[in-house]
Amino acid sequence: MADKTVKELAEMVGKTTDAVKQQLVDAGLPARAEDDLVTELEQEKLVTHLKQSHGQQEKRRISLKSKTTSTARVTGSSGKSKSVNVEVRKKKVFEKPNPEKMAEELAAREQALVESQERAAKEAEERAATKKKAEERQAATLAAMRASLGSSKKSDEKNDDISTSVVVKKGGKATVEVKPKEQSKKKVAATKPKVETAAERKAREAREKEEARLREIELETRRTQAEEAQKRTLEQMRKMAGKYTDRDPVTEVRKDEPLAEGLVGDALEESFEKERREIKRGSNSTGTRGRRRKNQDEREIKNRKNGLRSTQASQHKFEKPVEKIVYDVEISEQISVADLAQRMAVKAREVTKLLMKMGEMARESDTIDQATASLLVEEMGHNPVPVSDTKVEDDLQYAVDERSSNVQTRPPVVTIMGHVDHGKTSLLDKIRETKVANGEAGGITQHIGAYHVTTDRGVITFLDTPGHAAFSAMRSRGAQATDIVVLVVAADDGMMPQTAEAIDHARAAGTPIIVAINKMDKPGADPDRVLNELTTKEVVSEEWGGDTPMARISAKTGEGIEDLLEFISLQAELMELEAPLDGAAQGVVIESRLEKGRGPVVSVLVKKGTLKQGDLVLAGEQYGKVRALTDENGQRIKSAGPSIPVEILGLPETPAAGSEFLVVTDEKKAREVADFRTNRERERQLERQNAMRLESMFDQMGQGDVSFLNIVLKTDVRGSLEALLAALNELSTDEVKVRVISSGVGPISESDVTLAESSEAVLLGFNVRADATARRKADTANMDIRYYSVIYGLIDDVKSAMSGMLAPEHREKILGVADVREVFRSSKFGAAAGCMVVEGTIYRNKPIRVLRDDQVIFTGQLQSLRRYKEDVNEVRTGIECGLAVRGYNVEAGDKIEVFEIQEFARTI
Repeated sequence: MADKTVKELAEMVGKTTDAVKQQLVDAGLPARAEDDLVTELEQEKLVTHLKQSHGQQEKRRISLKSKTTSTARVTGSSGKSKSVNVEVRKKKVFEKPNPEKMAEELAAREQALVESQERAAKEAEERAATKKKAEERQAATLAAMRASLGSSKKSDEKNDDISTSVVVKKGGKATVEVKPKEQSKKKVAATKPKVETAAERKAREAREKEEARLREIELETRRTQAEEAQKRTLEQMRKMAGKYTDRDPVTEVRKDEPLAEGLVGDALEESFEKERREIKRGSNSTGTRGRRRKNQDEREIKNRKNGLRSTQASQHKFEKPVEKIVYDVEISEQISVADLAQRMAVKAREVTKLLMKMGEMARESDTIDQATASLLVEEMGHNPVPVSDTKVEDDLQYAVDERSSNVQTRPPVVTIMGHVDHGKTSLLDKIRETKVANGEAGGITQHIGAYHVTTDRGVITFLDTPGHAAFSAMRSRGAQATDIVVLVVAADDGMMPQTAEAIDHARAAGTPIIVAINKMDKPGADPDRVLNELTTKEVVSEEWGGDTPMARISAKTGEGIEDLLEFISLQAELMELEAPLDGAAQGVVIESRLEKGRGPVVSVLVKKGTLKQGDLVLAGEQYGKVRALTDENGQRIKSAGPSIPVEILGLPETPAAGSEFLVVTDEKKAREVADFRTNRERERQLERQNAMRLESMFDQMGQGDVSFLNIVLKTDVRGSLEALLAALNELSTDEVKVRVISSGVGPISESDVTLAESSEAVLLGFNVRADATARRKADTANMDIRYYSVIYGLIDDVKSAMSGMLAPEHREKILGVADVREVFRSSKFGAAAGCMVVEGTIYRNKPIRVLRDDQVIFTGQLQSLRRYKEDVNEVRTGIECGLAVRGYNVEAGDKIEVFEIQEFARTI
């Protein structure tokens, strides 16, 4: 990218120049005008800042993977060869250099180089000083030696005149001849003895004494080293002897065997004896036989892989144990026959035989319960050890709890519950001084929200739950994750079904209740009526002698909100809420959603410990590192303590709402627990599907054909998805059933459209939209995608679609009745009846019934209807007529009943 002005950048990204200026300032760049240039380096810095602010990180690593496949021929145990595919995978990771990090490393290297140079200069100075001191000591020693030798110089000169010769004779004796240096001198002058002073003698004795002491120390050191080396050699020989013989290694060293004993000693003695024999025979006898022995020795060395071998080395070392081995067999709640046999070290067919004797028919792949497996293990003589299926999760939870410390008082978690449109969100808006309720679709809450508010009495965390009947699971989760429940009841509406349900959820969770009677500012407010209705659920006010605090409030004017906050603070003090501040964080997943550009966003409530950026989080079946932490206002934070709600980024998928999360340190254990939970959920889903297949099979056998309404559902958050699935399943009837083909969180994708097209399903989106590719695919397939923002509309449309699939209702209506007075015979029509219409109207083209003695004896059609000699289509009451019944002969006194069948559309 080239240098651009601020105005050009604003036009390129489609923003105002003021916004671009603010972004430049936020990125740490100096402020500038519209026409000022922004260099390429500054543009890159701005892009990096924007990515980080949106939760993205620069990708600094690139992984290159390669895979090669080849075929190898191997021979099996049966002797047959087979082909085996060999796949070799390689992975190389290249990391982009960080300029700041490189600058730091370069500065560190330069500092280390300077320090090493200073250290080398210092060492050189020390060496020079040491050398100088040594030279001075040497010079002093030489001076002392010259002084001591100065007195004996004259005697040495005289001694130089005499030469001594040593003659070695043949007998081995040596004779010494002294010859004068000059032939003229006949006598040897006697040398004068050396005169040594007392100081010189004392120095010489001290020097000789020091030299003798140093020689003794050196000799002692050499003797000690030789003894230690000999001991180590003997110890190694004893270990080798004990390793390759059946006898225990000898630990006692006898004086008569200085080298070694056992197999190694024998081998050494044999080697020495062989060498002595070869020396006696001489080098001539070491010919062909020596070469043959050498080749044999080389072959033995080649075949000898484990060192020296004894004569029993080729024998089989395994011996059958005398006593039976008893195992401690761990048994889970469900265990397969093959796994149980493997843990007891027996064959699977022996286990199946014993099960057949016990009256249980099972194959190797079948699973048996814990009680049956325990009886089987005891029958086979082993010790059963029952373990829980959740042992992996329990061990991980125990390891996390051990790291918790520094227990302190934590803020209370308060859940706002009640019926729909009773003012729960408005109450929170008044406390937080926000306007969340104004932006909600339809004016109702359809998500669970979490906020923390700082008041004069401390920090309080609020959870806002929806009040619609379909969001029962959300209300239950809110009651489980809270400390105090605030039940909001409208003073002009009284207790409603969801109010009673909220009371039941709070009691099931053992949570104290505080009642807030809202809308006290309305003219029709009747708080006494609310108190009377609440007593039916055993919720009695303190004013009436009960134990439930009740506050009369108005979310619109703010009346009574201070009393409500005081009730919450007093209740929190009585409960003495505490939690460890240090250690691994634990909590519960409040909600999860999928956002474009950010990925899975999970709202969590921390219960224990402190959640930090970079922690490894395990939530339900998903695990990953926390890339970013944001509060309920979208502000980036570094950590969150107990009772604080936050949103985290970094998980690969959206976990289920209500699942617990915890921070772990070992990624291997986190992966193991996540895989265990995934497999457990898959098995449960398969069991439910099999049960549904059997139930649907029996239902179809008993009821005939059943219509199915296929649905593909996508929602914005996990909690709304669970609520909608429960509501849609409740709409199913015996004739029309709702079948959700696919459901998930996030925008509608092309694969969703393809699945809906192939399965002839209705594609529904709740607070989400389809992307561009999905819209093009839907237009091509001529498929309608329905969007909803309020749960009422979605449920009503599904009901209408199901009503259209219902078979219409048939109702029978009697149009007229005629009495047969006389029967006439006609050659053209056969029997013709003369009748009188006594009720209603007789129609020619309508079905009829023939009644005799008020019993139906025939049902059919009229062949003709006449008035006098004219054919007519209808005859009214009180008029005579003649008629002929096709295929039946009537008699006098019968009744002809004309009727029609009407169809009525049915609704659910």
